[in-house]
Amino acid sequence: QQSNAVIRKDDVFPTDKNGNIIPGTYKTPAGEVRIKKIEPAKHYDVISLARAMNDDFAAKTKKLFSPEVDAVREAIGSGVYIAWRPTEKPWDQQDCQRLSSNARCFCGHLLSQHQNFDGKRAFLKCKQNGCVCQAFNFVPSRPEEVGEFWLRKRRDFDEAVYRVKCKCKHTHEEHAAYPAPYRCKTPGCGCSGFTSAFVCAACDKPWNQHQTVTETEAERRTAGRQVGEAWMPFSELPGLSNIALTGVDNPDIETLADALPPEARERLMAQQQQLQHHSHPALQGPSCKR
Repeated sequence: QQSNAVIRKDDVFPTDKNGNIIPGTYKTPAGEVRIKKIEPAKHYDVISLARAMNDDFAAKTKKLFSPEVDAVREAIGSGVYIAWRPTEKPWDQQDCQRLSSNARCFCGHLLSQHQNFDGKRAFLKCKQNGCVCQAFNFVPSRPEEVGEFWLRKRRDFDEAVYRVKCKCKHTHEEHAAYPAPYRCKTPGCGCSGFTSAFVCAACDKPWNQHQTVTETEAERRTAGRQVGEAWMPFSELPGLSNIALTGVDNPDIETLADALPPEARERLMAQQQQLQHHSHPALQGPSCKR
């Protein structure tokens, strides 16, 4: 049952016999409010919970990871891998973001507007007239990348103008692109350097504790890092990776374990059974002494 009603100042949202708000669109003094039907998750697992909270789970997964999928395809074609990762050990073993030519730099320009990697220069300078940027320095350009998922629900949200901010409340484009620590250019602001008012959604670390790294395939192989198709999002979970690639849901993938390759899933099941055996040893009958 759906509802379409006007909620006045002292009214409350209509509820069903169980006390749940009836799904629908309501006009309130603060604006229009949409209430979705909440379905219980089948399993206490991230995939099941994500499905319960999103009607279009597969399509949203594809949209969320499409920039990183593009980055992998570009890397496979060029042999050049550009990633954004933490600077501290052991977190530096992971790539928080795979960067495509459409990734945004702190200076405000795209990676494609910077110098190409020639296998020698470590820093890719910006090619745009008047830009002082000396090296491509990735900055998140989507709210999901910094955990601000709710922003897209706002009526006035515009991804084209969205920019992450410093603790001084000014955006990265309002700070000097060079040199570090990137002082604020806004008149009257005493900010001496960009300090992120956000953290990375992948590792929960601030922007300044990351670095943009450009590597060849050979360098990544030597360092034991993923290359080729293995660099795809969720490559260790083929079932989930396919959803991210195609945007087509798979009802057989209900938990993370379901998304594992068959051999890995069998090993996981065996490990779980072994843990259960050690946690709940078989009860033995009492021994009698004479």
